[in-house]
Amino acid sequence: MTVANYIMPFLFFPTLLMILVLCYAPARNHLRYQKRYTVTTALIICAVISVAIFVSTVIFSQDFGFVNILCVICLFIMYHHSLTFNISQSAAIFLLISTIVSFLGNFSIIFDALHHPEGKLVDYSLSAFLFLLALFVIICGLFVYPLAKYGSYIFDHLNQPIVWWMYASVAAIFYLFNLRMIIHNYSTLHTNMVGIAYITVMVTMFILLIMLNVIFYFIVNALIQKAELDDRNRILEMQEKQFESLRDYLDSDAKARHDFRQTIYTLTELSDEKDYQAIDEYLHKYRDELPQKETIDFCEDNALNALLNHYSQKAEKNEIRTDFQVSLPTEMNIDSIDLCSVVGNILENAVIACCDVDVEKRFIRVVISAEQNSELYIAIVNSFSGKLRQIKDRYLSTHKGGNGIGLISVEATAARYGGSANWSNDNGVFYSDVVLVNNCQ
Repeated sequence: MTVANYIMPFLFFPTLLMILVLCYAPARNHLRYQKRYTVTTALIICAVISVAIFVSTVIFSQDFGFVNILCVICLFIMYHHSLTFNISQSAAIFLLISTIVSFLGNFSIIFDALHHPEGKLVDYSLSAFLFLLALFVIICGLFVYPLAKYGSYIFDHLNQPIVWWMYASVAAIFYLFNLRMIIHNYSTLHTNMVGIAYITVMVTMFILLIMLNVIFYFIVNALIQKAELDDRNRILEMQEKQFESLRDYLDSDAKARHDFRQTIYTLTELSDEKDYQAIDEYLHKYRDELPQKETIDFCEDNALNALLNHYSQKAEKNEIRTDFQVSLPTEMNIDSIDLCSVVGNILENAVIACCDVDVEKRFIRVVISAEQNSELYIAIVNSFSGKLRQIKDRYLSTHKGGNGIGLISVEATAARYGGSANWSNDNGVFYSDVVLVNNCQ
């Protein structure tokens, strides 16, 4: 047994660290625990795996590939447990990075084969492993920033598990391809044009993987932009209706003020005639004809105010009792559209849920309050029929065509602002509790 056999297992430690750096880059906004705790745990896990590889391969001479599989499984379990992601998202990231690693592994085997034409994979050299480490450093330098900036943006905004399972399936296909293409006898690459063809195929497939991810980003980004634009347009439509209502009120109010002089003249005549019954009837009729303001000033934020007016009127049409208490921070660092998206998704579900119960039981209570301007609490309580659809901790919509995406969107927005979203129910009452950190962005 050579010195390389003792050194190589320990070189897995920096390799594992670089793998985790790439894995955590797009998930940086979804850490379950504090960064210090996550980093410490990752270092310990990587050290334990490195020691396990050393013991199994050097002391007990166990199959290196089998040990690798166990280590990958352990690494994924630790990785997923440290995130607030759905398992489909964790699997998508982990499989993508594993696929990139498998490409680098094959490239290092090519390097080894070129330097040891008569060698075999079981004789994988220390120089090849050092070449692999160099590739890791280059890939980390090139990919960490795009993954952290653009990757995290996609994972922050796209939460449909089916999309991420499909993405993970594509990454798995590339991963299996790399496993199938591993060269065990290096002499194979030196037969005729096999070496050139093999290198061409591997480089082409690696470029194809990168291009597919770039295309996926642009497609998803376009869908996210469209969804955000739709949200903004919907808010603008609500604000337009609120503006039209206010304009009609002001026009009616101006007319009432203009006619008030005639009202004074009429009341004076009736007073001179001491016809108090006529005065009383005239005042009642005048009061009923005064213009009534249809919009309510719930808060200073125009977009949120328009949204709350929209759902207040919608609730009134469906005979739902409402109670809105809103107190926003003096300095708002939360995007108005994000805030409206959170409140709107919950209120939309609340109105639908209330319509399934008897009229006398319908109610919605909304409390939005700031805690020392640092956090924004959103608590919405509504009645519902008691019927629920759940998968583990996830609530699904009970109305036709619904899938619970609204609540997933709320959870994603809360996580993006360093907060949380929790749902619960008790005796026909549904509770929605959301916290957004006001100074997060």
